Amino acid sequence: MNKRGQVVFIMLMLGVVLFVLALAFAPELINTIDESLDDPMLNCSTTTDAQTKAVCSSMEANKLYVGIVFGLAGVLLVGVIIR
Repeated sequence: MNKRGQVVFIMLMLGVVLFVLALAFAPELINTIDESLDDPMLNCSTTTDAQTKAVCSSMEANKLYVGIVFGLAGVLLVGVIIR
């Protein structure tokens, strides 16, 4: 296999691994974040405390990481298709 074929094969494998990894972790991560945000002790919906707002915002930002992993997998897989 030449150098270009190796690069395409590695990109394909990395894309598939990232996609499967994101599919495996996404539902549980999102459920955990939603349960944590609905916790009455944290009270994210009606808080005025700056520390609590920061905690709630950082927990909501964790959902972005799932999108980033899906995006990276998509970029790798599209890169393989284009080549």
